[in-house]
Amino acid sequence: MDTVEGLRDAARLARECAVIGHAVTLARWIGNGSRPVTAGRVLRKADIPAAGAALGVDVPPRLRTMADIRALYRPWCAAIATGLLQVGDGSVTAGPALKGWPPDDADLLAGWLSGLRAVCAAESSPQDEDSVRLLVMALLTVLGGDGAPGAGGLWQPVFEALQVLCDRYDKRFWDPIDAAGRYGDPENGKSLAGLVTLVAGFGAVAGDPRKPAITPLGRWAAGQLAAGLAGPADPGLPAGEMIAEAAGFGDEEQQDHVAGPWLAGREPVRAAREILAAAEGMSPLRRSVAVRLVQALGDDALPAWREVASARCVGPFARAVLAAWDDGPEPGDADGDWLGVEGAMAALEDKGPDEALSRVWESMPGADLDACLAAVRATGHPDADALARAVAEFAASGAPRSIDQVVQLKVSLTRFRPSIWRRVLVPATATLGDLHLVIQVLFGWDGDHLHLFQVGKKQYANQFTGLEGTGDEEAVRIRDAMTAGGTIAYTYDLGACWEHEITLEKTIPRDHSHVYPVCVEFRGDSPVEYWSEEEPEEPAPFGLKEVNRRLAALGRERA
Repeated sequence: MDTVEGLRDAARLARECAVIGHAVTLARWIGNGSRPVTAGRVLRKADIPAAGAALGVDVPPRLRTMADIRALYRPWCAAIATGLLQVGDGSVTAGPALKGWPPDDADLLAGWLSGLRAVCAAESSPQDEDSVRLLVMALLTVLGGDGAPGAGGLWQPVFEALQVLCDRYDKRFWDPIDAAGRYGDPENGKSLAGLVTLVAGFGAVAGDPRKPAITPLGRWAAGQLAAGLAGPADPGLPAGEMIAEAAGFGDEEQQDHVAGPWLAGREPVRAAREILAAAEGMSPLRRSVAVRLVQALGDDALPAWREVASARCVGPFARAVLAAWDDGPEPGDADGDWLGVEGAMAALEDKGPDEALSRVWESMPGADLDACLAAVRATGHPDADALARAVAEFAASGAPRSIDQVVQLKVSLTRFRPSIWRRVLVPATATLGDLHLVIQVLFGWDGDHLHLFQVGKKQYANQFTGLEGTGDEEAVRIRDAMTAGGTIAYTYDLGACWEHEITLEKTIPRDHSHVYPVCVEFRGDSPVEYWSEEEPEEPAPFGLKEVNRRLAALGRERA
């Protein structure tokens, strides 16, 4: 499949497939103009019939959203992923890829693969955006094997292939199983006809839908779709290569899955020594992954930490870890500043200069940015000058700086009439963990229960609670979790389920002389958290002054 002829055949099928053809048609329908989009980044209802007509797709007279019409939504997702369309500032326009369409074979195949992945993610379960991708991989694995069954007999071999893939990539098996139910009825022995239709629309299978055959494009895709999934590293790899593979994933659970077999093949102290030796010469981003992997080994790694306590780059980490284990003195301010630079430089690598600036502002001493950058340079960190230069250039560029922004959020309790809501100003750099504490104050919750944020298809919580399938709420800033006019959800007490809708209403300049967060408007008193029919209580009146006193104390504490 890597032959020139094979790739040429795959590219031809990608160019001719129905979904990409419709994606091009949609982009040409938009043309040189623009169309408004909803907060969900799809066409408004008023424009859907015209888009359907352009593609020859029937649009029902009553519909909830464009996303419910697969024949429209799949090309839409593919068009955005390939650059044929671009969505931003509340509208959609033709993208840069349209002018030069079709591109050369290599770029075409890359765009086609991005389109397929985007559609799979859009149709996946909320808990795992890879669930449909895994289904497609399982289907192509089965069809690419010897004696591939017809559509009526697909479920059992796809089921078995899916089990293997979920084990390999550390995925929960029931998420793709749940997604499979939308493409057929496997429990009753019916075919996965809907999944076959999805893949056929991309040209990866062809022939009789009841007995599909994999195409050259499908064989090529079968070897490409796993990219980006966290597979276990070869235990024989040098430590540096294992760390590089693990660092390719931002999620700590994925990093642990990559490193798991490698670590299992060594005694903990040997693994720690190899990792720390490799980390000394790595970039801050990769070094942060290496350090976390060694920290997870616990006290078994202490001998290795002691051995590197005087090293230039991993030494400050080692001294902090040893102090935490009561195996060394508390690190001084110099180590704290050095680690602040390390974290900011890792952020520069990972997310860019705005996040690096935010980290510098939060972690380094100084009354203004110039003083903070002087403190950066004084640390002696090998990347200090590069970090200071990048942050200074960004600060001088005139680009919006998150540290100078405040977001206005409306937090509403759902399913209450009359409505109960609070409007609050919060720094744009605040994390979801910060926002959790703000909401607790706004509604008077006592904080004794679990909570959960829903951001698109991802969930976030306090990582110390051990909620399965959740990311770290302290690792996500409000700035990154929300877009103007967009909403996220917050549930407090997973038994009683106090559900809140959070809307980002606007972003405004921050007054650095003010203390944030601050509640600026409200409606309704908070409900009684532990209401009882036997001992009914009336809600306590909402006291704006007291709430803002507590919010100010929280802001000073978290600053």
